[in-house]
Amino acid sequence: MKTKNILLYLVVMLLWGYHAIAQQWSSPEMEQMYTQGISTLSRGNANEAVAIFQKILPLEPNSFLVKKSLAQSYQLAGNHQNALGILEPLWASNTADAECYRIAAQAYLGLNDEKKAQKMLADGLTKNPKSGLLFYEQGLQFKKLKNYENALKSWLDGIAAEPNFHLNYLEAAIAYVQTEQVIWAILYGEIFVNKEPNTQRGNDMRILLLDAYQKLFFTPTKNPTGDMSLVQTPRNFEEAVKKTYLNLFFVVSDGITTENLIMLRSRFMVHWQDHFARQYPFALFDYQEQMMRDGYYDAYNQWLLGKAENPQQYNNWASTFADDIQNLEKNRSKNPLKLSSSDIYNLNRNFKGLFDPRLSKTPKR
Repeated sequence: MKTKNILLYLVVMLLWGYHAIAQQWSSPEMEQMYTQGISTLSRGNANEAVAIFQKILPLEPNSFLVKKSLAQSYQLAGNHQNALGILEPLWASNTADAECYRIAAQAYLGLNDEKKAQKMLADGLTKNPKSGLLFYEQGLQFKKLKNYENALKSWLDGIAAEPNFHLNYLEAAIAYVQTEQVIWAILYGEIFVNKEPNTQRGNDMRILLLDAYQKLFFTPTKNPTGDMSLVQTPRNFEEAVKKTYLNLFFVVSDGITTENLIMLRSRFMVHWQDHFARQYPFALFDYQEQMMRDGYYDAYNQWLLGKAENPQQYNNWASTFADDIQNLEKNRSKNPLKLSSSDIYNLNRNFKGLFDPRLSKTPKR
């Protein structure tokens, strides 16, 4: 998905979420106008949204949300100076939130001032150290500079700070699938699809998952004598996951297909529960194990992987097993995947040699 569309998604997710929780309106008409502005902005009509919020602000002069929405609209309309002008009083009054810092950082980028953009994010993280959004934005800026190590550090820090903010999983999975540590692409990719299943990004991540499994099983290791992780005792969570998967290679030896992956992942869950679940509790695996007990696991894997491998075949399957899909969706709605700080096993921040050395990098942060 293009950056503009990602920004619009964040507008709806963050601004509307704040509105639903905290805003008190002077009249129902003002609330209706604000909703119209957000809807207009979400359709990509930033200039029209500016006009709407400009009409609201004199009538709601103390509304933090209207000011922030107007600044976001200015930013998306390309009027970066006006966006900063709206935000400056919020910093002066110490009412700016994490989203304000993100908007300001993007405004400075629009003005080609990368140093101020980075400083704005650093300041924002000092005041909002648990903001997954700001870590996500920081990672995007490093990625733009082709500083992939620091980009990945930011996204991993974002996952650790706010485990249920899903966009850091998106970028981390995209980064890891290009490396030998592809296990993290598999884990983070599946988490992202569960958090955002019905978008183009969700569909693209399903394809990435198939690629990640292909790479895990069919990319030669750098060790000329083979992968020693198959015989070594796992020293950590990542090695335990990798060894469990690779010891089941025979299941997918004839190729990465949905049917083979269903068998692989089912066997993986049984082995994991027997050998590592107590040592390394992990919400994603608990989520899968619960589905297996409740009889949804085959449908879940079809939903997760079948769409990407062969959409027509998946549609035929879904038509035949419509009740299974309906029951799966009800179960997912009732019991969504939730992550916590206890799920953070990826603590390594030494990425020396992880990325292709031919990629250009800027100085480390």
